[in-house]
Amino acid sequence: MFSLQPERAEDAPAIDTLMDHAFGANRLERTVYKLRLGAPAEGLSFVARQDGAFVGSIRFWQVEMDLGVPGVLLGPLAVEPHLRGKGIGKALVGHGLAAAAKIGHGICLVSGDPDYYGPFGFVAADPLGLKLPGPVTPGHFQIKELSPGWLALARGEVRRPFARSMVAA
Repeated sequence: MFSLQPERAEDAPAIDTLMDHAFGANRLERTVYKLRLGAPAEGLSFVARQDGAFVGSIRFWQVEMDLGVPGVLLGPLAVEPHLRGKGIGKALVGHGLAAAAKIGHGICLVSGDPDYYGPFGFVAADPLGLKLPGPVTPGHFQIKELSPGWLALARGEVRRPFARSMVAA
């Protein structure tokens, strides 16, 4: 049996190792990592433990869209390879989405397999006019409304908050 807990600072080395195994050494070159600079969104990083051992992780990052519409970006999500398919990842996603909604986030974005994230209520983001700041596997950029009314506001390029260039007056 596994348990879900808030991520602790001492979890960082195990998370980095798991991410390297799950996504490869070039993971930092992926488009979504352009949005994952700095610290994850407050209160939205969780780990799974089984018999006290670290077995999985999920993080969310603050982002914004056109007109400064805020959201969170889910990921990365990873589970130890020998434990995949046992519900740990799905439990982490469900727990994280519930926590994001409880905190008051209205929109969650993800770049991932539609078959995996679709059952959580994610839908294709491209038809809404949303764009990531680089290439992503076709069909993998998705969005989920966490609070009614927010989906109608989601438009434009997704970026880190306050990432707009400053123009001198």
